[in-house]
Amino acid sequence: MKNLITVIIGIAILMSSCTQVVDIAVEEAKVNTVIDQSTEVVKAEDMDLFSKVFAQDADMIVFGTDSPERAVGYEALKELVQKQFEETESTKISAKDRIIKVHDSGRVAWFSEVIDWEIEAEGQTVKLEGVRGTGILENRNGNWVIVQLHYSLPAGG
Repeated sequence: MKNLITVIIGIAILMSSCTQVVDIAVEEAKVNTVIDQSTEVVKAEDMDLFSKVFAQDADMIVFGTDSPERAVGYEALKELVQKQFEETESTKISAKDRIIKVHDSGRVAWFSEVIDWEIEAEGQTVKLEGVRGTGILENRNGNWVIVQLHYSLPAGG
């Protein structure tokens, strides 16, 4: 009986020592950097950075503020972003009220923020204020990538 208890305690200690402890604050900082980089992609029209911060999955999804802005899959999003770059002269973005939550496992995170956009296209400036942004990221081999984004404008009234 003593041997059985010793074996059970030994297995429990072994299993607990194999559990990886996640530093949530460190992971939140990494997620914050990736979200900032996704904003920089648009401001700088940087497709190299785009390929690093977005998951290159066929089932990742992004909703924009315009009704046709729904991209399912990395390639569809890439086309949408490239088209946007072709149609705009400049884009200014400022984010505020960002909240990030990293799951205890350190493998998934989600966020929300409020964004103000100023877009110049065809000599016109369009301002979108108070855009709501939410997203989900996955930690893949130590690198956080965006797997889902959703932007919406608040309804008036």
